[in-house]
Amino acid sequence: MLETYCINVPNLRFPEFDGEWEKVSLSEIATRVTRKNKNNESRLPLTISAQYGLVDQVTFFNKVVASSDMSNYYLLQRGEFAYNKSYSGDYPWGAIKRLDRYDQGALSSLYICFAPTDIIENSDFLVHYFESPKWHREVSNIAGEGARNHGLLNIAVPDFFNTQHCITTKKKEQRKIADFLNLINERIETQKKVIEDFKKLKDAISKSLFSRHDLLETKVQISQIGSLKNGYAFQSSSYDSSGEYEIITIANVSGERNIYTEECNRIHTLPSDLQSHQELKDGDILISMTGNVGRVSLCKEGKYLLNQRVGLLQLQAGVNREFVYQALSSRQFELSMISCGQGAAQMNIGKGDIENFAIPYSSNPQNLQRISLILKSYDTLVLTENMRLQLLLGQKQYILSNMFI
Repeated sequence: MLETYCINVPNLRFPEFDGEWEKVSLSEIATRVTRKNKNNESRLPLTISAQYGLVDQVTFFNKVVASSDMSNYYLLQRGEFAYNKSYSGDYPWGAIKRLDRYDQGALSSLYICFAPTDIIENSDFLVHYFESPKWHREVSNIAGEGARNHGLLNIAVPDFFNTQHCITTKKKEQRKIADFLNLINERIETQKKVIEDFKKLKDAISKSLFSRHDLLETKVQISQIGSLKNGYAFQSSSYDSSGEYEIITIANVSGERNIYTEECNRIHTLPSDLQSHQELKDGDILISMTGNVGRVSLCKEGKYLLNQRVGLLQLQAGVNREFVYQALSSRQFELSMISCGQGAAQMNIGKGDIENFAIPYSSNPQNLQRISLILKSYDTLVLTENMRLQLLLGQKQYILSNMFI
């Protein structure tokens, strides 16, 4: 007897459910919302796109808006979805969001507005499906086939609703999947709060320690204990994604303890005129000098090169590096650099702005060491909790990859 082989079954599934999932078009599980703002109400919240195109920020109209303006907006009700069909970026599927915070909102025609049909028992199920790699692939395919204009991915509405999806139509299974993934999201949000609470605790302890005159009886300017070195002006034409050397730019200096290195340009060969300090070492103190000025991070071990507009603080022999890093990673230093910032398009600070900054200090090395160890211990806690967060996010992605087909 031949064994029945089911192709439309997810790799991960709750044991009380069986049978194949059904293949349906998006139009069968979602209905387009086209209701207009006929009354031209001026107090409706206007939902606008935020970072990565997510419909997340809300602005209220505080004055009467001309009817010609408001009548062009669609009305979205709580629990309905909005999708940016002309999204600039490599991840068009990131431009989707459910309206949760308000009872209704108004969106421009740039968005495809839609509501779940009766096939969907709970819109939470769709929220999680829209995070899955399967959804990403479907929308990425039609975005790739669509017209591209100056980097914009313009997805036609019929193509969007004609995409094919394999889902369970069993309401109990939808609810169980949604509840399970909701719990995972709650755990992730709790972990993020744990990290933020540790950061706030460290900030409070840092302020207290740096104001202790019994421990830090004096102040020194950065120029008295070190000097700032500039980066190299790399040419984009020399970038090679397979290169062994990674270039650290201002984008990699995020203000976290260690530099962010997930997205670095690379080169194969070191420039002949590269200076020795521009080949970075583990523990080097780096400072952003353009854009988000005053952010401080430490370099990690690896083949990293210093780009222009990232400052390297080169300390004198015998200076406690950890103490100086902790003093500069304080909010006070960042605010001071922001106040020094100049430029119309984006802020810039100079070598003098950093070297003239004074930090609390002591002639007693043991005092500096004690403070360094205390504050570094909180950094270690944050790093540990961040690792746990990354594990949770990885587990969630694994589940999304295997629970949806």
